[in-house]
Amino acid sequence: MSPGFSIGLLVTDDDIDAVILEGWPAGVPKPRMVVFDYAGNDVLDEYVLRVSTGAPNAGLTGREVFPVEYGPDCRYPSPAEILSVLDARKPAEKPSALSIARGVHQSILELDARLDRLELVPTGDDYNRLYQLAHGGLIDLLKSLGDPSTPAAG
Repeated sequence: MSPGFSIGLLVTDDDIDAVILEGWPAGVPKPRMVVFDYAGNDVLDEYVLRVSTGAPNAGLTGREVFPVEYGPDCRYPSPAEILSVLDARKPAEKPSALSIARGVHQSILELDARLDRLELVPTGDDYNRLYQLAHGGLIDLLKSLGDPSTPAAG
């Protein structure tokens, strides 16, 4: 189960300006957060932090960032809203090869059952429809399996 809260990081010019908590549980202390980066050659020694974890004798720069809670008067955007926009942009999941094959099979069974139910002799249109179902479904199946030479279904 995913948590009912979200955390946003507002970044400006590669620096974290703010940490925004939205839906943070009441009674749970806000986390302490630190931003750190490997110190480059241009960083004065007095600003370099030496730590023993990670890379041996890693020289880092760092600072604590105090999270703010998102609310009606917050000057920062809503992390939950940004996540919602990102979710909306995600491409729809492509159907699996198995689901494509099952769909083609089901379509053919339904066409056959319809002809039986109506006690009809298949016509040229029925055979064309069957061909379209099988051909289009097999093209989709080949594409899902990664066949680059597959023509567009039509």
